[in-house]
Amino acid sequence: CHFCSQPPRKGRLPACVEACPTGARIFGNLLDPTSEIRYVLEHKQVFRLKEALDTQPKFWYFTDEPRAGA
Repeated sequence: CHFCSQPPRKGRLPACVEACPTGARIFGNLLDPTSEIRYVLEHKQVFRLKEALDTQPKFWYFTDEPRAGA
């Protein structure tokens, strides 16, 4: 995934987010405290693949389970 840089620059969502029939993909500005992605990261259980490699990927997987301690 390269996050389809052209649509977001034009105020649209990436094609995969627009086309997802279940709404399972979320795209947003991590710097915006009111964005949906920030809500998910703060309130849902999330993980990143191969996180131990410390490459800091900006792609998280989440479940509908609340975050532990939230």
